[in-house]
Amino acid sequence: MYGIRFFPKILCYQRSFTFFNYARHLHNVSDRILNKRTYSSVAVEDSYVKKFMNAVGWMDQSRTRLKLTGYFLYESVPEKVAYDEWFEKLQLPDTFASWFTVTELHVWLLLVRYMAEDVTSISTDKKKYIKGDGHFVRNCIIEALWADVANRIKLLEGANPVIARKQVSELSEQFQAALVAYDEGLSEDRIMASAVWRRFYALSDEVKAENIESVVHFIRHQVSELDKISSKDLKWKPNFTWLSINDH
Repeated sequence: MYGIRFFPKILCYQRSFTFFNYARHLHNVSDRILNKRTYSSVAVEDSYVKKFMNAVGWMDQSRTRLKLTGYFLYESVPEKVAYDEWFEKLQLPDTFASWFTVTELHVWLLLVRYMAEDVTSISTDKKKYIKGDGHFVRNCIIEALWADVANRIKLLEGANPVIARKQVSELSEQFQAALVAYDEGLSEDRIMASAVWRRFYALSDEVKAENIESVVHFIRHQVSELDKISSKDLKWKPNFTWLSINDH
């Protein structure tokens, strides 16, 4: 992959939830790039995780190892999620916007699991959130996401650097709003269905209700599977499988 710079800054949450349609088909990337390595029709040359490892080396320091864990976790999304299944089952166009929406959901699932590691019980009926390793890994996952997004946008044919930066900013606003909506949906299926409807279909009246129901069932099932991973494995050996949307 072309040189990637990781930007630790996480853009602030904006209240607006405008849907920006980056409906550009992803098959227009040049053959030269496609012959290297492809994720959902958007190509990259090499793993940016490997680039990072080569740069910092294997330093036996907990924060460095946790940072690598965050980057590996993010990479499991574009590498292991079956995007074609999502596009086909949910009747989504094969565009960058659809790729980002599916990726965003899987990233959120990772964030939910890792943020839960920082919740501490202070009494039988009260819990307190303290920023710790879970929060740190969360930030690393998000850093990796935006590094990947920035490079994918650059690889789209005819992408203008100025426009690309604007698109990343717009996507960040959507991302932050989506995280809030999904978080609220954890308490009730009806609220989660509303969040999915808004994010995946922009509140379109033409969407099939069973498509939204499938995503909600997938979310509940995947959250349950991630909860089974022990705290120790989450830090150093996070090994899990992304469930198929076709099974929901």
